[in-house]
Amino acid sequence: MRQFLISALLLSLLAGCSSLHIGPHHIDVQQGNALDQENVARLKTGLNRSQVRFLLGTPLVVDPFRTDRWDYVYLYYKAGKLTEQKHITLIFEGDTLARIEGDLPEPSTQSAPPAVEPARQPASMPAAMPAPAVVASAEEPVTRPAAVVAQPAQPAQAPTAPAWVAAVPVAAPAAQAARSEPEPSASETSIVPPLPSPKDAPAYVDPRPVPELSLKSETDVSQIKPDAVPPFPEPHAAAASDDPVLKSVHAWADAWMQHDSAAYFAAYDTSFVPEGGSRAAWEARKRKMLSGTGRIEVRIDSPSVEQTGEGAATVNFKQYYRSGTYHDTTVKQLRMIERDGRWVIVEEKVLSTLKGGQP
Repeated sequence: MRQFLISALLLSLLAGCSSLHIGPHHIDVQQGNALDQENVARLKTGLNRSQVRFLLGTPLVVDPFRTDRWDYVYLYYKAGKLTEQKHITLIFEGDTLARIEGDLPEPSTQSAPPAVEPARQPASMPAAMPAPAVVASAEEPVTRPAAVVAQPAQPAQAPTAPAWVAAVPVAAPAAQAARSEPEPSASETSIVPPLPSPKDAPAYVDPRPVPELSLKSETDVSQIKPDAVPPFPEPHAAAASDDPVLKSVHAWADAWMQHDSAAYFAAYDTSFVPEGGSRAAWEARKRKMLSGTGRIEVRIDSPSVEQTGEGAATVNFKQYYRSGTYHDTTVKQLRMIERDGRWVIVEEKVLSTLKGGQP
């Protein structure tokens, strides 16, 4: 019997443990631009780029091939789940904001304040039923009727009082006398009596000046002057460098854009072997791409040259590529050597892909 009870206890403990579910802890994450509703509501067409940047900050996404579009994106993950997402797209014509698209706040509508209900007055008696008069004489006390039975109102005739009512003087009701009595003052109701004030004491005057009440005017966004933020530099502006290594890199990119297969393959050394394939297959694929009639755009951005030895250098840069069917942004590394007075590529690597896909 004891062994049976121990076995049943162990089975119940195992069943309870199997029902527990322990998962990873996810923190709350905010990504992108923090879009303040008040600043988003101030957006309007006609603002310049500096004024938009003053309101919303630097956009999260700027297409280097289309600088007239700014995208502001905000994501909020609650316990690992996407709970809030906002996306605003701004289209410029030159330096002027022309169109606003995306998740804009709805215009606030102020509802009319509820009507104040007037204070309820005590229900008055019907016009046809006047309040019973209270009569008193000098010898007899005032008596009140035991009950008043409401009678249907007479539309035309006014009620007439009996003859004996006119002969007896009407006394003031006790309720009116009670209301006419003055209410006790604060000194009478207070436990501690007030301090005596000196005779002919002047009234207290606050020496501080009375502040003037004024409403703060709302900032006029159209009057904001452009800030000192310089315009975005063109990625291809580094082509004017006198470094022979960078000149060879930009000549390689120009041959790529101009579909010049001879100059393109001449930029590679005879010892060059592409990543993950043979030299013959790589040349066949590149010749097919260069022989097409579609437009190819290649831009080199933020290149850096590191001399790794005598006649050897490593170049890191960001590459923007776009054709009629594909576009991407990658971080590349070229290992180059100097051969016969020219810098040629011996190794080409893609370190990371920032974005890519169909245009």
